[in-house]
Amino acid sequence: MELEYKVVQSTTPLFATSKKIEEIMAEESKAGWQLVEKFDNYKMRLQRDISHRANDKNLGFDAYRSQVGVNNIIVYGITTLLTLAVVYAIFVLVGAV
Repeated sequence: MELEYKVVQSTTPLFATSKKIEEIMAEESKAGWQLVEKFDNYKMRLQRDISHRANDKNLGFDAYRSQVGVNNIIVYGITTLLTLAVVYAIFVLVGAV
């Protein structure tokens, strides 16, 4: 039996509750992945036997995905807009604009 591993991560603390872990693992288990360890609320290590690769093309998702939850672009985009709004507000308050 040959095993392969992957680390699944989230930008937000998605793995903080057992319910969310169970939801994610329900989908990952369709590709044969099993939970090995939870590093923290942001990362988990999974493993599966390489024989499960044969079924990957029949899944409705990427069996090798490593990111779950909110997309990084959305998180970084919102953070950028909020930062720009705060900087603009500071400039208005000090009379620079």
